[in-house]
Amino acid sequence: MLGTGAGPNPMVPGRTRHMTSHVMVSNATAYVLDCGLGVTNQFASTGVPFTAVRSIFITHHHPDHNVEYGPFILLGWVQGLPSTVRAFGPPPLKQMTEDFLRAYKATIDFWVEDLKVKPLVSPDVNEVSAAGTVMRDENVKLSAALVQHPPVRPALAYRFDFHDRSIAFSGDTAPIDAVTRLAKGADILLHEAMYVPALEAYVHDRIAKGSPIRFDDYMAHMKVDHSPVEHVGRIAKEAGVQTLVLSHLTPGIDGIQDETWRNLAAKQFKGEIVVARDLMVL
Repeated sequence: MLGTGAGPNPMVPGRTRHMTSHVMVSNATAYVLDCGLGVTNQFASTGVPFTAVRSIFITHHHPDHNVEYGPFILLGWVQGLPSTVRAFGPPPLKQMTEDFLRAYKATIDFWVEDLKVKPLVSPDVNEVSAAGTVMRDENVKLSAALVQHPPVRPALAYRFDFHDRSIAFSGDTAPIDAVTRLAKGADILLHEAMYVPALEAYVHDRIAKGSPIRFDDYMAHMKVDHSPVEHVGRIAKEAGVQTLVLSHLTPGIDGIQDETWRNLAAKQFKGEIVVARDLMVL
């Protein structure tokens, strides 16, 4: 787990969670899911080589999930990111990729000349707009479901069925049956989680410090787009998963005890519950 915090909040003193991103490794092959701010440094700190990256997946187009997609490709390129990397995500991922590489063409060309490396080749971009099987390779089968995260459409949840385990990711969503169905019988469900009392206090504090957001509008958005941790426990129970990982924590601040998150989810889910932290390995 490279980044486990929610929202487009930068790293500041007292905050230790980066924006959402993950890496899965199977058979010495790496699969990156979401590219929030910090993903490149966090990935590098794991020791997994850039040469191992096979595919990059984006759940939806909010900055805390895609803002470092382009930089990960650009900086990974000079670290050995394979030219055969594939990218998957909702439209307009192709246009975003083309626009980023066009914007950085001069920079890329300078590095080609300075470093005597092969030119950066655009990933093979595959746009995903519907539920169903997305891809297969020798290590994994990937499936997607459509989730509820208005006004972002489509927004996706993903399930990775590896040879030895199945891992489902909710993406950003209100609690919905589509995630339950996607995660049915999975070994691990990694689901976003929101603790409403702490979020309300956090928003009031931000407003007091000059944030332009309005409390009622902000909370209305959050309650339509995200999943209170109590409901996450129900989804995990109904899906019959073995382990529930609470991540994309809202608010993604330090100071909320792991037991607070865990106890709320455990009201309905009796399996193993893990509260994610940056660079935690399962």
